[in-house]
Amino acid sequence: MRAVHRDDVSPRPFRAPRLSVTWKWVGSALLLTMTPAWAQDAATPPPDSAAAEQQAEQAETALEDNIFQMAPVVVTATRTEQDVTSAPASVTVVTQEDLKRAPVGDLTDAIRLAPGISLTAGSQGRRGISIRGMDSSYTLILVDGKRVNSLEAVFRHNDFDIGLIPTEGIERIEVVRGAMSSLYGSEALGGVINIITKPIAPKWTGGIDLKAQTPTVGANGEELRSSVFLSGPLIEDTLSLKVTGGFNHRQAWNGARNPGSPVLNADGAPVTREDGSVVNHGDLATLEGRNDHNGRLSLNWTPTAQQTITAEYGRAYQNRIGEYYIGGSYGDADAVVHRNDAVLGHKGKWDWGNSEVRGYWEGLESGVDGLTQDNIVAEANATAYLGINTLTVGGEARWIDLKSDEFTSGGASVHQQALYAQDELALMDKLTLLLGARLDHHENFGLHFTPRAYAVYSPITHLTLKAGVGTGFKAPTLRQMSTESLVTSCRGRCGIIGNPDLDPEKSTNFEVSANWTMTSWALSATVFQNNIRNLIDTPRGTGVEPVGTDPATGLPLYVPRNVNRARLRGVEATASKAFGNVVRLSANYTFLESRDLENDVQLAYRPKHTLNGQIDLTPVDKLKAFVRGQYIGPQLSGTEEVEAYALFDAGASYDISKNFGVNAGVLNLANTRTEDEEGYVFQERGRTLYAGVNARF
Repeated sequence: MRAVHRDDVSPRPFRAPRLSVTWKWVGSALLLTMTPAWAQDAATPPPDSAAAEQQAEQAETALEDNIFQMAPVVVTATRTEQDVTSAPASVTVVTQEDLKRAPVGDLTDAIRLAPGISLTAGSQGRRGISIRGMDSSYTLILVDGKRVNSLEAVFRHNDFDIGLIPTEGIERIEVVRGAMSSLYGSEALGGVINIITKPIAPKWTGGIDLKAQTPTVGANGEELRSSVFLSGPLIEDTLSLKVTGGFNHRQAWNGARNPGSPVLNADGAPVTREDGSVVNHGDLATLEGRNDHNGRLSLNWTPTAQQTITAEYGRAYQNRIGEYYIGGSYGDADAVVHRNDAVLGHKGKWDWGNSEVRGYWEGLESGVDGLTQDNIVAEANATAYLGINTLTVGGEARWIDLKSDEFTSGGASVHQQALYAQDELALMDKLTLLLGARLDHHENFGLHFTPRAYAVYSPITHLTLKAGVGTGFKAPTLRQMSTESLVTSCRGRCGIIGNPDLDPEKSTNFEVSANWTMTSWALSATVFQNNIRNLIDTPRGTGVEPVGTDPATGLPLYVPRNVNRARLRGVEATASKAFGNVVRLSANYTFLESRDLENDVQLAYRPKHTLNGQIDLTPVDKLKAFVRGQYIGPQLSGTEEVEAYALFDAGASYDISKNFGVNAGVLNLANTRTEDEEGYVFQERGRTLYAGVNARF
């Protein structure tokens, strides 16, 4: 069912009696309550008040169960507003209520329980987001539809992009699973995560959220997080302001089971610092410390009711701290990142549809090693409603400039342009067909074509069937392509230089789904398969000959290559059931089969089974509680299989007044630990207590 443009809706004749509708957000759904309201005209006398009151009471009782859930509206799947149930993609929405329910430090905390999502890890607890088993670098992160990208600069295994927006400023998060390069180009190989920020309010509103948490095991690891939101008109109906900010501090967490024992080197001798002191296991950061500061200022000018001009400026700062011992090398982390960005855009609502034009710049700088990256994007798109067609066309130009001493010439740059078109055809009331394609021109790889097709069919009221095929690609990074780039790897025992002969990675994604949605319960099932070719890997280590030796360090050098074909396929299933307004049960399960087709082996670090479940309770109007659990199945770690494990959380929130609330709870109730020496690359933090307050006006 296609989204209806407001101009397509004809006025309806007056009828009496009519229904009065009240609404509120509960969880991830909009609850509408319908009650009768007497409508009368001058020629009709009012009904007897006692009879009217009795009739209204009876009608209210009869309509007590007529509370129904409206699925959230999403925009990421098509760049147009769609009901999430009938959107032509597999989409999960994380709402404001979901974000308030439990402590959210960054994007991974917010979406880790969504179907098809798993977390990957780099060193010292850095996180990545994997969609349907795809590498985290294949997940494109957007903020209000604008791509954010620190992949080229900052540091290896970075997760800087996932902590950008303070939670108080987020309206919702849309997670689209499956290749979306037909709309968003490179990096959307596995899926898209779009953080939608709160709109500028028509009257002054604001909020502040404060949270603290502390692990009950290990040493240190305490966190303090705050986020603020303020918005309102400077000139009524003409100029409005929005301000958001976040200030977070996390101490490095040391979770070693044997904190007092010394760290030993390959020769069995204790590892020492420059001052001669011995490094113990309890000194090393299982999860590195972080300080995050970010702020954003947005101005909206509406010269006419149909046009909006937006200007934004944002700054973010992060530094990470913690001692480490990796690959026989001891160090004290001191990574610092500065990000600045600016946006200027125009949106228009016209008789024929909508348009948007904007340009934005993003600049990143690593304060330790002098790396800088500048991203510039200019884009425009328009959507026209033409009978049964909803036609979207657009174009984009991007420039990336990287400066680094790791390049012998001091830096590298690349530019690319793209045109895309998409048509949503409402072939009949129950059938919608989407056809789309994008043509990218990359400076180093020439033209690249990525089509997509998707069908949505609703044979009966509660059932929606979907099927689609999408394609994706990912161009190699500047470092992967440039022979001037030299990055230390192998935990300090080798170097990686670029390979100009690399080809883009490509994928083809197929999926079929069925969704059954009723008033108080819902079920869905999706079957998917991703075929990937030209996967870029950097073979190194035992049995792999280096391409040379670094004259400055004597380290062996390796290069990235297109070496693998892979297939990832599986099933996603979801279920939810509400018992009135008191209890809601929800669960999702993902089965994933991932194989390296070149070597006919299972891909590592991808659990075959993932199960998430949650119970939400509202025993009284102002009190909400939850209990949730996550099961992560066995997975390969190198060539060995590590055991499955489970996590359980519980918490509650209470609204003291309309504008003030508190919350508290326990994360990882069972104190489940996954440690590096046991083969786990992702180390879960132990049992953690949290508490917070939220105020709004």
